[in-house]
Amino acid sequence: MKFFSTSLDVELKDFKNFIPDDDYFCTYGILRGTEKAIKNAQNYIYIDNGYFNGSTRNFIKEKGTRLFDMTGYYRVVCNDLVLNRSYKNYSPSRFNELNYELKDLSNNGEYIILSEPSKFIIQFYNLNNWVEETTNALKKYTDRKIIVHDKFSKIPLTELLKKAYAFVSYQSTAGYRAIMEGVPAYFTIDSLKIHGNIMNIEKRELNHQLLYLTANSQWKLREFFSDEFKEFIDKIKN
Repeated sequence: MKFFSTSLDVELKDFKNFIPDDDYFCTYGILRGTEKAIKNAQNYIYIDNGYFNGSTRNFIKEKGTRLFDMTGYYRVVCNDLVLNRSYKNYSPSRFNELNYELKDLSNNGEYIILSEPSKFIIQFYNLNNWVEETTNALKKYTDRKIIVHDKFSKIPLTELLKKAYAFVSYQSTAGYRAIMEGVPAYFTIDSLKIHGNIMNIEKRELNHQLLYLTANSQWKLREFFSDEFKEFIDKIKN
């Protein structure tokens, strides 16, 4: 937040003094009480770990996320936690700079991976019955086996993707990883449904456009001071 406020020459306030108003509220993450501020703010800018090549971190059960450095990418989103809905930049250049290999549609298809949201996302979006409700919804469109997976599952996602037919989540960035591995991804949050709706799960389409779109909304801290980033902020606000 200090990098963000300094780069845009805006005041950095102690969160204890936050009062909702007509101006934009900006926060990193949804913990420490900031989730209440997000829900009360008329407009906000949300910063979190990047969609791709984020800063090094690991997940500790019951204790959240531990961040080891700040050298990776950070996503910057306006009035949403997941995607800039009104910012439609599908240029592949920033994604291509990451040097990822996009694999062709996988021929394997033994099961569907159902990625369970983290406890913090469950709390924020009130998703207590998401796994059950999404499983029931999927059964309307497919009869394939469903494997529930989360960040603490014994079998790594990299192994499951090798024989996956599709990947389904609420809003997980692991869905982008699935697409790169040739496994179609589908989402249930409104801002991502248009890029992969479970109603179309049997069509098995890889949506590379979503990768390009998200790569254009992530930045390294040093990039916060560029003219390009400042133009980006103006565009996502308008």
